Amino acid sequence: RRTKHGRARHARAMDHYADAQMHTSNSRASRRSSDGLMLDDSMHYDTRLSAEVVLPHMSVAASQKVAQLWQEERDRTRQLLWVEVPRPQYWFPEGVSKCRTLRRYAWAATRSLLPVIEWAPKTRWSSFRADLVAGLTVGVMLIPQSMSYARIAGLDYKYGMYSGLVPLIVYAFTGTSRQLGVGPVAIVSLLVEVMLRDQLTDEECLDELGGTNTTYSEATSDVMQWEYCPNAYASLAFLAAFLGGLLQIVAGFLQLGFLVSFLAHPVVSGFTSGAAITIGLSQVQYFFGYKIEKSPFIYETLINIFKDIHKTDYITLLLGLTWWFLLWGARKLSVKYKKQFGWLRPTAPLISCVLGIVIAGNWDHFGGCGFELCSNWTQADAKKMVVGEIPSGFPSMTTFDFSMIGRVFPTAVSCSVIGYMESIAIAKSLAAKHQYEIRPGQELFAIGSANLIGSIFSGYPVTGSFSRSAVNNTIGAQTNLAGLVTALLMMLVLVALTSLFYFLPLYVLAAVVISSVTNLVDVAEARYLWRVKRTDFFLWILSFLGTLLLGVQNAIILGVGISLFVVIFESVRPQMVILWRLPGTPIWRNIKQDSIGQFVDGVLVVRIGASVYFANVAFIRDKLRELVFTFYDRPNAATAADEDGGVDAAPVPGVRYVVIECTAVISLDSTAIHMLESLHREFKDRGIRVAFATVGNRMNRDMARAGLIDKIGSRWFHPSVHSAVKYCVTHQAHGLPEVDEEELPEEVAEAVSVDVSTPTRALQGDGDTDGAAFGRESTHGTELETTDPLASPTYDNVGVAVRRVRRSKPRSPKRGEGGHSARQEEEDEDEYDEDVTHRNEKAARPPATVGSPARRGRRDGEEMLEAGSDARGEIQPR
Repeated sequence: RRTKHGRARHARAMDHYADAQMHTSNSRASRRSSDGLMLDDSMHYDTRLSAEVVLPHMSVAASQKVAQLWQEERDRTRQLLWVEVPRPQYWFPEGVSKCRTLRRYAWAATRSLLPVIEWAPKTRWSSFRADLVAGLTVGVMLIPQSMSYARIAGLDYKYGMYSGLVPLIVYAFTGTSRQLGVGPVAIVSLLVEVMLRDQLTDEECLDELGGTNTTYSEATSDVMQWEYCPNAYASLAFLAAFLGGLLQIVAGFLQLGFLVSFLAHPVVSGFTSGAAITIGLSQVQYFFGYKIEKSPFIYETLINIFKDIHKTDYITLLLGLTWWFLLWGARKLSVKYKKQFGWLRPTAPLISCVLGIVIAGNWDHFGGCGFELCSNWTQADAKKMVVGEIPSGFPSMTTFDFSMIGRVFPTAVSCSVIGYMESIAIAKSLAAKHQYEIRPGQELFAIGSANLIGSIFSGYPVTGSFSRSAVNNTIGAQTNLAGLVTALLMMLVLVALTSLFYFLPLYVLAAVVISSVTNLVDVAEARYLWRVKRTDFFLWILSFLGTLLLGVQNAIILGVGISLFVVIFESVRPQMVILWRLPGTPIWRNIKQDSIGQFVDGVLVVRIGASVYFANVAFIRDKLRELVFTFYDRPNAATAADEDGGVDAAPVPGVRYVVIECTAVISLDSTAIHMLESLHREFKDRGIRVAFATVGNRMNRDMARAGLIDKIGSRWFHPSVHSAVKYCVTHQAHGLPEVDEEELPEEVAEAVSVDVSTPTRALQGDGDTDGAAFGRESTHGTELETTDPLASPTYDNVGVAVRRVRRSKPRSPKRGEGGHSARQEEEDEDEYDEDVTHRNEKAARPPATVGSPARRGRRDGEEMLEAGSDARGEIQPR
């Protein structure tokens, strides 16, 4: 419970925040504000608000200098679609020869495309040693993973090892991430197998079927096409990698990496989790010891598993589960006891492979007799249990059949998009952790180059790996040299050590895959989304179930469709909120954000939360109409003040003015301009005027070019909400709201005119203002000038204090009546024509704080003009 001292501090904080307009009682029994409203306990105020704060403002000259330099730098480039390009006049600086400038540009482009030029000269012995250890560790991990992932993609084991060689070298020279581990990954491998399935015709498989007339469809119905036509199928995978790399390179030059942002994170996470389960089920057949027909649908896969469950090889099943448990336990130990068993995480896959080779090479159950193939086993029989022979040597060059581009194009697009999303997410995370910058466009170029050049050397699509990048980071890799070391280790294995993998059991590779994809099932993300935002959770569930029930290929289409739907839905329904004024301040806030605020009679302030264009103009127009015609039309609205213990209720008028706050409106299109013009005309015919506040440069330029500012009137455009509302109050006080500003008295029109070309105006003295809010930052809170018609809420229950001028000019007395002289008549006319929103021009006069005697108005049957005191304490009417 609060102590007496704590309650006092809370009261002081509330007084400061509301600028002496909301007062809390020091008594525990009474916690009501001065106007009778119960204070909202949900409003938490820090006691530090009561401390004096002095803002370290720059001088006006210094601020203008900074703005000028920034604008000059911005003027050197122009926006071409989504890319900024230098203007032609800045291509060749004066006084520098064109040849020298071109050489400088060429060298800068070379350094940009090849970051190795930057980090290689900076390599030191300490970083070299760290990169050497990290590269060898990741290489030990990559060897079994590349073989396993190649099998997921439907390719021979050697192609997985080839994909772990050349792409790593290319990325080491072109990539900007220092710890990213590039190579084959499970998700991309699954996409290759699913989307290239049955893309070959019977004639293309004829040569690989022994030259007979037996077609693939006639030969068997339960054998995958890549098993009968491995070479033709592999050529499709290489072409997909080539085309995907080309697309990524072009996208990198055009800075199209932002397009992947249109795939919502919950959708991608749900797809990855579902795909991980699909990958795991595809490896179960190597545990059970019998062939299970693959299917993109989980229910068909489960049916195929249990259909032949009686064929289970219990020895293989027991060994497979044992190896998976060992890998799972090694990962847990490496995390829990990092110092003692941290080395297990990267080396456990290779250790499991070595143990499996030793067992299979000496057990006739797998065809091994002293690391030789048993006499009663054939090569075909052995390949059902172990890896078999892997050809040694460097990868051969690939020849592409570009007539098949149409078949592999969907595969190339899917692999390039999903692969880049996975890669850039890992790269950004690692860069943030180690405090260095990456260039997304260069990353797209680097991944694309790795795929394109790798495909020439028999590689299939690759991207960044979660597990290998994590190991790189844990071991301490500092530059891309670690990737080169990994590639050199893979080259050594391909040249001299492939024969050692002959007796590598398939259940070991299956255990490696299942252990790797287990972490991809992100259940924690689903729980987090359920706790934070239920809508995103349902998107995650929809994508997850779509991957399992509809297949990976259809799930990608579903995910793209869901993401585009979310983008369109959020775009065509921008946030539109009603603003009210924080008592005693020039600040207007969302009514849902602050529970205590004040409205102005007849004025509705609405904020549009997005740019206005053809897709959302209908929603914005209908929403504005709804708010204008229904906001003040509420049951019992007139008696709300009585219920709160306020003043006697008065009829609540309808909306006569609409102030549109446009801070978030970046631009308008022609449809939006037509809508605003028609809406302005419609409201004006109904006696409602529209004002605009905080209009940005681009929006102001668009409206000026369309002539909309001239049609509406420049006086209805204001640099702040507070200024716009004050103008509306002044406009209503001097005449009917349907009267144009041109029809106002000349003196009043000059007084309330607003120059939209000058959004800010300097205020003399130490304080700052935005040109609209008659206040300034001070050590004692917000101070408002006494000439502000919205300064004090003591005049009425909504905080509006205006002078109700008479509808007709006061009759001048005849000569001799009442002793009025000509000079007195002029003074009466001046008093009538005064501008109630005009700023106090005496900057030397100290402003009166809210709640001081000088701020309190007087009512003697009529509402009087607010007055303030000058430096001598005299009352000075404006």
